[in-house]
Amino acid sequence: MIEQVFAFLQKFYPLTDLVKAKLLSLLKTKTFKKKDYLLRESQTSNHIYFIEKGLVRIYYTDDGTEICSGLLSEGGMALSVESFFNRVPGYEFIQALEETTVWYLTYDELESLYKDFIEFNVVGRKLITEHYVQSERRNYLLRKLKARDKYEWFKANLDDLLARVPRKDIASYLGLTLETLSRLGY
Repeated sequence: MIEQVFAFLQKFYPLTDLVKAKLLSLLKTKTFKKKDYLLRESQTSNHIYFIEKGLVRIYYTDDGTEICSGLLSEGGMALSVESFFNRVPGYEFIQALEETTVWYLTYDELESLYKDFIEFNVVGRKLITEHYVQSERRNYLLRKLKARDKYEWFKANLDDLLARVPRKDIASYLGLTLETLSRLGY
């Protein structure tokens, strides 16, 4: 449903008919099976994915331990931020946790949208601002909140993911051990 992508982008700034037409010509769709990778470590992230249906996790490894840094479902946007914007090989993996259908653009296509449609720069700026604010919120959560408060935050803000995301990934996302998560009642 391309309308989902338009609705997502229009919450940042109204899209003109010309921008919508250009997006229609550029956006492609793909379905990934559960456990498929959208991106692997050391690849350069070249796609920005808008999730129509499904669920992905973003993670990296530290001495063989998987550290979950993102959980995104319908209406979310997935990419490896540093790799995508700096055009460098990344350290993150993006993996489908269930069958996932996405709409996507390449880096060059996004840049052409910015060049050809100055108003689309507002969409990009506000989108990046929202991402940065969410990232800061999560950093605060990880650094300042106690285990119970982290779990309560997850239940209040991402409750729909509790039944869909493996417990190990929820624990990792919250900076907790599986044992601590179990003690909290999950």
